[in-house]
Amino acid sequence: MVRIGTVPFLVARPISFGLDQHAELQLTVAPPAELGRLLRAGELDLALASSVLTLEHPELKFWTEGPVIAARGSVRSVLVLLRPGIEAAEVRSLALDPASRSGRALARVILREVHGARPALHELDPEQALQEQRCDAVQIIGDRALQLAQRFPDWKLLDLGETWTNWTGLPFVFAGWIARPGFDVEQVASILRRSAVEGMAKREAMIPDGVRIFGRDSAFVRRYLFEDLVYSLPPHEVRAALGAFQTRLGLTPR
Repeated sequence: MVRIGTVPFLVARPISFGLDQHAELQLTVAPPAELGRLLRAGELDLALASSVLTLEHPELKFWTEGPVIAARGSVRSVLVLLRPGIEAAEVRSLALDPASRSGRALARVILREVHGARPALHELDPEQALQEQRCDAVQIIGDRALQLAQRFPDWKLLDLGETWTNWTGLPFVFAGWIARPGFDVEQVASILRRSAVEGMAKREAMIPDGVRIFGRDSAFVRRYLFEDLVYSLPPHEVRAALGAFQTRLGLTPR
């Protein structure tokens, strides 16, 4: 039995489609932060997990040949929301989404390197942080980012995928299949590739769920699933994107 994990966000459905139907897989659905913990503890063999994990923990191997969750510009579900009246360069306090890993690391890099801001960091529930205006900015990912951006329209959006690509000229790889030490992803590669092919073909049928979850119209959800998100990149682009992120995080090259 191969222990495999994925995130509970709509963004992951096209490449984790039907994995719960395979008898040889034991599927766990959890936020990125929890998947990272389970991988590092050896409690999962493989997970659709945050790319920053493999940069901070090189023993966790990123499958560069497999499906990914990436963007070549605006992604709309990995955001920093700026308090009304605050510009990015003025951010002195940043609420970090407890569920996030790559998004929170990218937010710190973007604010520091692009906008010259070095805010104090606070791990807070994003909705609470927005309601109480406890911080100058709130970092948030996933379905809640799409929901809360609409509920708090007076907060200015900083789309981290768009900012990264404008800055570096590279796509940003938010997540991909990451294996624990000693696990060979080729054991399940055919299943994962087939899941992605089937899931990508069924994106149109996922749009009504997106409308319900996000509270947005079908055109918004269609663009999100078909244009904003990139699920396949050549391996050399994956490596280049991860390498650029690693450098900007100040981590030792692998």
